[in-house]
Formats: sequence, structure tokens, C-alpha cells
Amino acid sequence: MKIDGNELAILQNDLDREGKKEEALKIKLEFLRQVRESGDHCPCKEACRHHGNCFECVTIHRGHRDHLPMCLWDMVNERLAALSHMTEGTLRAYEDRKAAEGTECGDCSDCPGCGE
Repeated sequence: MKIDGNELAILQNDLDREGKKEEALKIKLEFLRQVRESGDHCPCKEACRHHGNCFECVTIHRGHRDHLPMCLWDMVNERLAALSHMTEGTLRAYEDRKAAEGTECGDCSDCPGCGE
């Protein structure tokens, strides 16, 4: 089952935004029913003890705040790519330049960065 960009979930969201709350709820419950019946839908490559248990997985990731669960990466990357287009896709060049600036530092007293 396709969860990301699911047509039912998109319809539910649209109905909710239009104020059609009861209809949106019915669609949401149908979407969730289909997800439950589809079996293992966790895209994570590592089978940890929380694999497939979204509540536990997301709660743990929210708790430690180190990174996002793998199931959210595509959605976040999609949004970041769209933002990067505002600067004509120069994010990679910026990151590469900043990384190079950090490794070329030889005399920390002259460094405008960390101030060590």
C-alpha cells in the first residue's frame, strides 16, 4: 500500500480544509483501516523493536530529537528541495563551501568562525 502521497489521505486533508469535517473523518478512518490491513508498511531498513509501531517510533524520535524517523525523510527532503530552489538549487554548493572553509583553517587565532 502506498502511504506517502496517498489519494485518500490527500482527499481527507482537502475535505478538512474545506470545513467538511464529518466527510473528512470518514475518509481518514478508511485510510487508516487500509493501512492497518496492508500489513508491514514501515520503510525503515533496520528491524528494531519498534519496527512498524509508529506511535513508539515517533515518540522516541521526538524524545531524543537527534534525527527523524526514516518514514519522514522523503517528505522533509521534498520540502527542503523546494526551498533550495528559491536559491536556484545552490544549497549543495553552500554546504560544500562551508565544509571546505572549515577544513582549510590552519591558524585558529585568525579564524572568524569558532574563535578558539
